[in-house]
Amino acid sequence: MTLNELYKKAVLALESIENGETDARIIIKKVLSVNETEFLLSKHLELPDEKIKTIDRMIDKRLSGIPVQYIIGEWDFYGTTFKVNENVLIPRPETEFLCEYVIDCLKGKNSPIIADLCAGSGCIGITIKNNVSDSTVILVEKSPEAAEICRQNIADIIGEASVTLINGDIYECEKFTGLPLFDIIISNPPYIKSSEIPTLQTEVLKEPEMALDGGVDGLDFYRLLTEKWTEFLKEDGMFAFECGEEQADDIRALLEKKDFDVIYLKDYNNIDRFVIGKRRKK
Repeated sequence: MTLNELYKKAVLALESIENGETDARIIIKKVLSVNETEFLLSKHLELPDEKIKTIDRMIDKRLSGIPVQYIIGEWDFYGTTFKVNENVLIPRPETEFLCEYVIDCLKGKNSPIIADLCAGSGCIGITIKNNVSDSTVILVEKSPEAAEICRQNIADIIGEASVTLINGDIYECEKFTGLPLFDIIISNPPYIKSSEIPTLQTEVLKEPEMALDGGVDGLDFYRLLTEKWTEFLKEDGMFAFECGEEQADDIRALLEKKDFDVIYLKDYNNIDRFVIGKRRKK
């Protein structure tokens, strides 16, 4: 079977799935270790049976609802490829906005100190370190399985000595009293209402529930962060949060109670997706 024949077969198999043609292309390119140009130039290449069987198995996984990112075991974020599996959230393009904003805020700061809480794959904290070389970045992740993926990404992308990874629960604040004060605490925490979890798309339900469930109103982690983690910020420090649709105003109220000035940033769909809280100087 040629590459082109297999590609047509895969596209047909995935025709009921949104972006099925794109997913078929991603899977085939991954298995064959080819880029887009090589893919286009190799359409008449005869494929070995072993490769065909591997691609067929991956197509079957995609048909079962497993996201293509987990199937190929990686995904690009801010120009860097990160390892991912079912233990971590899949990096989203809109989160790049938050990273870019924080990176811009850090320009001109000498040796800034940043915390990435609920770090997951580590894509946020690693991206910041990658772009602000003199920064000190501490990543905190509760799940041991997610922390292991984060650790692998740190080792592969920037080197284990470049950042600090803590496998711990941000609710246990007393265990973090030895940390330095931060210029910025950045977090993309769980923010989906518990009651809405069963209604999510099949692909999203394959992601770890721990990284999705934000409690009854979806705001549990924002309450925790504003109530307990403000003391970990410098006097002119800043929170940078990603949040769900229609949550920005509630998070703003939480921050304003703690004497923060608040601004919103919008995502690709013009939704208030990011809440920035700048601590008022006393």
